[in-house]
Parts: sequence; structure tokens; C-alpha cells
Amino acid sequence: MKHFHTVGSSAKCWLDICRWGAGLSDHEAQVLVIENIALPKQRNNIITKRDINDQSILEFQLLLSHENWEEIVMEDDANISFTKFLNIYLRIFYSCFIKKRKNSNTISKPWLNEGMKTSCNRKRELYLKAMGNKEIEP
Repeated sequence: MKHFHTVGSSAKCWLDICRWGAGLSDHEAQVLVIENIALPKQRNNIITKRDINDQSILEFQLLLSHENWEEIVMEDDANISFTKFLNIYLRIFYSCFIKKRKNSNTISKPWLNEGMKTSCNRKRELYLKAMGNKEIEP
């Protein structure tokens, strides 16, 4: 039996790894025993999203159309011209599409990709549709 002691930033734990025989010579397994794990408490995640709607898009287009682009067009150096353009564009973008912060109580599941989420949602829709139908067949 191998015995490990690990000290992490958030937990202390003991790991025991031992071999376990099932009685058959080529079917042995390893058993991992983990004791005294202190899991960190889940914090509420704060999500920041930009508020992009029809009203803010129209305001963005209006401000871009009223901007004086002559200074950028007359510039000889492409790098300076691009920098000026980007500064104007981002200033207008940030003023029209404001960041909003929202607490997220959902548990992060990085392993759950978009295809799996779509499949789960479709399965739920079909389940609810079947539950609404009084004549459910086995």
C-alpha cells in the first residue's frame, strides 16, 4: 500500500492507494481512498454582459454617423490613423453598450458543451410535452 499526504491551498487530505484482488489473477484493481477533504464553498459568480438592444444599436449608429472622420482619412501614417479610428470607435461603443453586472447562481459546468445543452433542453421539452399528454403509452 502506498500512502500519500498532500497539502493544497484549500484542503488537506490523505490518499491511500492499495491493490484489491478479485480472486482472478489478471483482474486486480487499485482502490483510491480519499479522507478529510475540505471543499471550498461555492461563491456566487458575477457575470458582466453588455446591454445590446435595438435602442442602443440605433444610438451607436447615430453617434458613428455624427462623428468627424476627416482627421482619420487625412492621416498619412496607417498606424496612427488606425489608432485614432479605434479610439473613437471604442469610446462610442463603450458609451452605447454599457456593461451590466449580474449575480449568477448557476453552477459552472465547463464540461457541458453547447451540443449537450441543446440535447438536454430538447429532452426536457419532449418530456414536458409527454407529461402534458394524458395518454402516455409505456
